[in-house]
Order: sequence, then C-alpha cells, then structure tokens
Amino acid sequence: MVSIRQRRLLGGLLLAGMLFSLPLAAQHSGPGDRGGRNGVDLDTTVERIRKETGGRVLHAETLENEGNREHRVRIIDDRGKVRRYRVDAGSGQKVPPGQRRR
Repeated sequence: MVSIRQRRLLGGLLLAGMLFSLPLAAQHSGPGDRGGRNGVDLDTTVERIRKETGGRVLHAETLENEGNREHRVRIIDDRGKVRRYRVDAGSGQKVPPGQRRR
C-alpha cells in the first residue's frame, strides 16, 4: 500500500520533471522550427526578401535540393522585373545563382 507521503513525493518529482523539461521543449520549437527541423522558416525568408527588395511576392516554396531544404522565392519589382531568390533553409543564407549543392 502506498502512503500519502509517498504519493506526494512521487507527485512532486513528476511536477519537477515537467518544469525542468519545459525549457528544453521550448528550444526545439518556435518560429524558426517548423516540422521538427531547425533553421529559418519560409515566412521569415519571404518577409526578409520582400523588405529588402520592396517588391511583391509572386511565389514562395520550400524544396529539397540534393538533401538540403531550400526556400525559393519569386518577387516582381516596381519596374515589372521578376527576380528569383534561393535561400538555404538551415542557415538563412542566400544561395548564389547557378550554384549547385555539394
């Protein structure tokens, strides 16, 4: 038979474990972490490029490119020119045009 004292101790240990695990769980999820992966999310990438160029977003998607996630964004500027951007989803760095992944 389990005493009241043992129940309280067990309950306290469970509560303490949950409280200590919350900061770890928060590190693994957030705006830059969608689908369980670290990096920069598509929405953040689109907003950054839109602000940098002042253009209007035509299309944005995330693709796998040779095993790496990559955001691809198409913008039309105020002169009507369409510009394409590739951004590494892990680092948030722009991928130069024509550069292939290794």
